Amino acid sequence: VAGLTGYVIGPQPEPIGPGLPAMFRPLQELENQALNSWYINVLACYPKHRGRGYGSYLLNLAEDMCRADGLQRLSLIVASNNSGAKRLYERAGFIRIAKAICVKEKWDTDMKHWELMIKSI
Repeated sequence: VAGLTGYVIGPQPEPIGPGLPAMFRPLQELENQALNSWYINVLACYPKHRGRGYGSYLLNLAEDMCRADGLQRLSLIVASNNSGAKRLYERAGFIRIAKAICVKEKWDTDMKHWELMIKSI
């Protein structure tokens, strides 16, 4: 009903070459501001199961994995119009530190920005 994927962002920024599609450039630029962190790439829950604590449980699990990898920061990128997710992350102690314009190309979305959020643990 819910899932989490993530990985370590190391000490060096990833190069942003000309081959990277335009819609992914802002995301990589934000990730490059979250060096030395455990990055939550996906945290998702089926809508009918939301509000049952799964998101908080998975955030706690991400903290455990962050510590196990010897890191002291969690990071994630959230869509500016995802108010429910942003509330969850803010309640968990994440702070928005940067934002980037969403490059939509042919993607039909009302979203305006991506937001990078970080939590020190």
